[in-house]
Amino acid sequence: MKNITTTPNFPSYLEDSSKDCGRLKLVGFGFIQLLLNLSVKIFLRPRKGPVKDLDIDEVKKVYDREAATYDAKHHLTTHGMDTTWRRSAGWSVVNIGRNNGGLVSVLDLCTGTGLTIKEMSTLFSLWGIKGSIVGFDYNAKMLDIARSRNRGYDGTSIRYARGDAMSLVKNEQPSSSELEQFLPNSFDAVTQVFGIGGIDNPSLVFRGVLQVLKPGGQYLMTDMHQPITKLPGEWSFMLKWFNFPMLEAVTYKNTTLPLVLNRLWGWRDTTRDFYLLPLVSHEDKNGNKWGFKVINFEVESQRWWFGLPIMPVGKIIVEKVKLQ
Repeated sequence: MKNITTTPNFPSYLEDSSKDCGRLKLVGFGFIQLLLNLSVKIFLRPRKGPVKDLDIDEVKKVYDREAATYDAKHHLTTHGMDTTWRRSAGWSVVNIGRNNGGLVSVLDLCTGTGLTIKEMSTLFSLWGIKGSIVGFDYNAKMLDIARSRNRGYDGTSIRYARGDAMSLVKNEQPSSSELEQFLPNSFDAVTQVFGIGGIDNPSLVFRGVLQVLKPGGQYLMTDMHQPITKLPGEWSFMLKWFNFPMLEAVTYKNTTLPLVLNRLWGWRDTTRDFYLLPLVSHEDKNGNKWGFKVINFEVESQRWWFGLPIMPVGKIIVEKVKLQ
């Protein structure tokens, strides 16, 4: 039984509303915002009119529409960084497999078109890792694209299942629903790369992940995080390095959230999910209490939007542990 040392769960930078910026810079930032918003509307064509609450039906409509162009748009808006994040998830799972005798069972939540599984399976092949990968998503059109991309290889099976990430755990009573669920303690690893933002109630996902993970299993989640003004991204110009923390903050508030995340992808701000996740716990039918221990957490500005480092991305890895 492991002891968990308590530390502050919500750091001060989540409430940082400082605006350390002169009037001239604000005018310049406003012009940049105008260009960014215009580019989004021309090239990405987000939804117009009022946006409804981002419930499961609304998100399904978004991805029914975007399934065929998802890969290209995601690669474009992230300036190619999406491959790096998905490959990083694959490396994490490979390391679990290496420490587990070369065998690993994985659930990839919100798998979409299977981009994370594509990177993961390549790494499995290179390292001789064997096991099983389940790609899990609610949208049938996205899953059809994923099935055409990833077919597995010797020693590892890849299959895709349609289901609701807010209802992962199979109950003792049989269900008549066509949506798939899983038995407790089924997976060595669960990955979710840019998926939690499209889910109406993240706490239900986290509680389900905690149950379907085996003891000692790990959950890796990557998604958007609000800018941390004291940790801005940097870029070079004329052999000098510059950073504009307030540009990051303004861009996140006026472009990323309303236009790209909400109107284009049916997404919401996922910042607080990184701090909610370690607080989730569960008591199993034997009276044992389980929770998450944080293995790694980091936030870094990434090079989105014309290669500018103005879009912070968070990554957290937690391990299922028994609580006292």
